Amino acid sequence: MVAEEGHLTRAAKRLHASQPAISAHIKALEDELGVTLFQRTPKGMILTADGRTLKEHADRALAVVGEMVSHAGTLRETLTGELRIGINTGADSLRIPELFRLMKARHPHLTLHILQCMTGEVLNKLEDGLLDAGFMYGENSSEKIFAAELKNLELVIAGPIAWKDRLQDAEPAELGHFPWIMTPADCPFHNVAERLFKTHGLFPAQVVLIDQETAIKSMIKAGTGISLLPKEDVRQDGTSESYTIWKKERLSLTLSFACLKRRKDEPVLQALFSLLSDIWTD
Repeated sequence: MVAEEGHLTRAAKRLHASQPAISAHIKALEDELGVTLFQRTPKGMILTADGRTLKEHADRALAVVGEMVSHAGTLRETLTGELRIGINTGADSLRIPELFRLMKARHPHLTLHILQCMTGEVLNKLEDGLLDAGFMYGENSSEKIFAAELKNLELVIAGPIAWKDRLQDAEPAELGHFPWIMTPADCPFHNVAERLFKTHGLFPAQVVLIDQETAIKSMIKAGTGISLLPKEDVRQDGTSESYTIWKKERLSLTLSFACLKRRKDEPVLQALFSLLSDIWTD
């Protein structure tokens, strides 16, 4: 303040302190730092060369302190409103019940609105403003989307339990002899399946196209065909009782949580990403 005003009296007035007190503070600071900060003249106080250099450091230090205090104020603010979240698979697999419990504990005035969507839909609805955030599979190729990776999911090829003798020990090339339940072309599961077909030169019959995981599971159990499913979901469904699993080749897909890049620093979305980070730390 003294440097800005160039005068002890004016600085003291702005600081609501006495002139001797301000002068004593300056003297104590010079003694502590071991340098002369001001040149005292009849017209006022002028920074020395050392004083100018140290004032730049002081300005940066005060700016950092100001940012910390400002951020603390943001954290104290009560977050309110509704968050529209797109989920691309079962709520249990995405730990939505855990998210709900933690959200209510930390941010009781926030409401979650959960919408079932395929990954392609999630990305489109984010860009159209119909979702605030959502879960997605696969790599993020959009410059408009910010995606935080949660987990690398292991995938399995699942078929009807009645096909165990044929499917469980089949060689990769034999997978083309089975009917396949496929997902739409904009679904990352479709891309994984296509890469598998290309690697082994497969041209399987694609008997049905389904865009909902629960429907795929039902069709597998009904004996319609085989399909890709997250290993964790199959385990929760009861592997030995519900499906035949082919696992001679490791298949995987990234699970991420996404929002628009231009919105990722909004307090509500920062709070949401923080909760998910705590939930998915393991």
